[in-house]
Amino acid sequence: MFSLLDVRQKSEYEKGPWDPTIEVLFREARRRERQRRIRRTFAVLAGLAIVCAAIGFGVNSAGSSATKPNATPSAFVGASAKVLTCSGAPVVRPRTLIVSCADANTSLESTRWSTWGAGGASGTTTFAINLCTPYCAASPISYFPHSSVALSAPISSRHGTYFSHLVVRYTQGSARKTFSFSWTPGVSR
Repeated sequence: MFSLLDVRQKSEYEKGPWDPTIEVLFREARRRERQRRIRRTFAVLAGLAIVCAAIGFGVNSAGSSATKPNATPSAFVGASAKVLTCSGAPVVRPRTLIVSCADANTSLESTRWSTWGAGGASGTTTFAINLCTPYCAASPISYFPHSSVALSAPISSRHGTYFSHLVVRYTQGSARKTFSFSWTPGVSR
């Protein structure tokens, strides 16, 4: 058996080079390096997102990319008039278009354009609208398939020609209804 007197303190040399305070410092250095790596990663991702947005890889609020065949970007359009998406991307013949950007309570879905030119465009669509009955927050979106849609009143700007008027004719029950909407390109929708 041994007593406490037999147990002696280890000398500084016997402890080895790892002092507990040094271990704390190394842990802190590793933590800071992880934080720097995370910040660098986010900075690279943010820069990449800005570059992608600048060259047009963005997605409009209707959910379809501005570079898909059903929504031709203005760079590939030529003299044809365009319509602006909620994100500001000029498109030709969009299959989906949100009309009321603030609340998305009005949109065109599954649109098939029969004509599209510098003076106007027409086609058929599934018209989606919130009828706000009894009030908008409690009302679901109502869908009206086989509605006719027309874009007209082209306006020229330094960025090209844009349609400024939309008319949708749809049937609700047995009643024929008309929805009209006008906007000015260059002004936030």
